[in-house]
Amino acid sequence: MYPNTSHEGKHSQNHASTSSRSRLCGIAFSLFVVAATMPSSEARAQAGKKFDTAEEAFRAGVAYLSLGEEAKSQEPLEQALRLAPDDKYRIKVYEALIPSYTLLPEIDKKVEALEFLIAKSDSAAKRSLARRSLLSFVHQRGKTDVIVTRYEDRLKKDGKDLTALYVLSEIYATLKPNAKRGAEVMEKLAAVMKDQGTELELGATAGLAGQYVKSGKFKEGAELYEKIADRDPKLAAWHWKEAAQAWLKAKENDKALAAAKASDGTDGEKRNDQLEHFWHRQLGEIFMATNEPKLAIPHFEKAIEKTKIDGYIKDCQKKLAEARAKAGQ
Repeated sequence: MYPNTSHEGKHSQNHASTSSRSRLCGIAFSLFVVAATMPSSEARAQAGKKFDTAEEAFRAGVAYLSLGEEAKSQEPLEQALRLAPDDKYRIKVYEALIPSYTLLPEIDKKVEALEFLIAKSDSAAKRSLARRSLLSFVHQRGKTDVIVTRYEDRLKKDGKDLTALYVLSEIYATLKPNAKRGAEVMEKLAAVMKDQGTELELGATAGLAGQYVKSGKFKEGAELYEKIADRDPKLAAWHWKEAAQAWLKAKENDKALAAAKASDGTDGEKRNDQLEHFWHRQLGEIFMATNEPKLAIPHFEKAIEKTKIDGYIKDCQKKLAEARAKAGQ
C-alpha cells in the first residue's frame, strides 16, 4: 500500500527526481488548463463569493493561482474542499491548496493536506512525493521534533496508524536518524500492511534491513537482505553484497563468503559508475576479509576503472597490491 523508504531512494535518486518533476509538471499543467478558461478580471471578481459547486470554487481558486495570487486562492479552494463529492476530488483540491498553505505562518494546514495525499492517493509515486514534500517542509520550518511528537502521539492512540508509521519510518532514516526506533516503526508498518493483505515494497524492506544493521542486529539484517536479493535482478548484486557485509559484522565469515560469491555470481551492479565502483571495492574487501585474495583482485581492478577520484584510486591500488601479495601474484 505504501511506497519505498529512503534506503533504495539513495540509489535511485535520479529516477525519483524525474518522477517527482513529472508529477509536479502534470499538476501545474492541469491548473493552467483550468485557469485559462477564466479571464483574470473574472477571477478577481470571485473574491468572497459563495459557490454552489466544488467545480466552480475549484476553478476560481486555480485562476488565482495562475495569476500568482496564491493567498487569494485559499478561500475558494477550501470551499471546493467542503463541496467535494469524494476523496478523488479532494486530492485534486488539496494539491491546489499546497501553494497557499505554504505561505501560512503555521504548519498545520499544509501538513494535514499532505497527510491526506499520503493516506488517499492511489499510487506509490504520489504518496512518496507527498511524504518528501512534508518532510522537506517541516525541516525547513525547524519543526522536525514537533512532527515526530505528533506522529508518536498518534501511534500511542492507534498503533496501526499507517500514515504515522509511514512518515516516521522516513524521519528516523533521514531527518532524525534513529536506527533502533526506525526498525521498530518499519516492523510495525510491515505487520499492519500484512494484516491488510499487502506487503512492504522492495525498497522499504531493504530499508528495514539497513536499520537492523545500523542498530546492531546484524544477523536479522543479513537474513533480510538475502531474502529480498533476488526480487529484482537489477538490485541483486547490491543486496547480496549488503548481506555479506552484515554477516561479516556478525562474525559469520562462512555466510559472508557465501553471500559475497552470490553477489559475484549476478550480472553485477550496473546502475551507475559510482555504485559500480563501490560494489567492486566493497566486494573485494569482503573477499579479503574471508581469505579469498584471488577473488578480490578483479574487483579492486574494476573499482579502479570505475572512479576518477584520486583518493579512491590510491586506496584501491593499495588494496589491490595487498590482494596480489597474499595471492602470490
